[in-house]
Amino acid sequence: MYKKVERQALYVWVYSLKWRKKLQRYGTIYYTSPKMKYVMLYVNSNKVSEVKKELIAKNYVKRVALAHRKELDEHFVLKNDSNEDKE
Repeated sequence: MYKKVERQALYVWVYSLKWRKKLQRYGTIYYTSPKMKYVMLYVNSNKVSEVKKELIAKNYVKRVALAHRKELDEHFVLKNDSNEDKE
């Protein structure tokens, strides 16, 4: 049976995008920005700290940042306009 695996997005800024292929061994590449020279990489949540330490140690990586999407509240509430109530 299918078991859902929690994943975390990492943003990895590199000096050159020729290293993109090497990043595939750490997780699934979702997006690459040629202009800003970063790669969005999805990694299993239980391995995030290990992968982040490994990537920071690489000489082709500028910096690594975690995506904050999990921290956001995705339950939105519609607000009623006060103008509609007056009419």
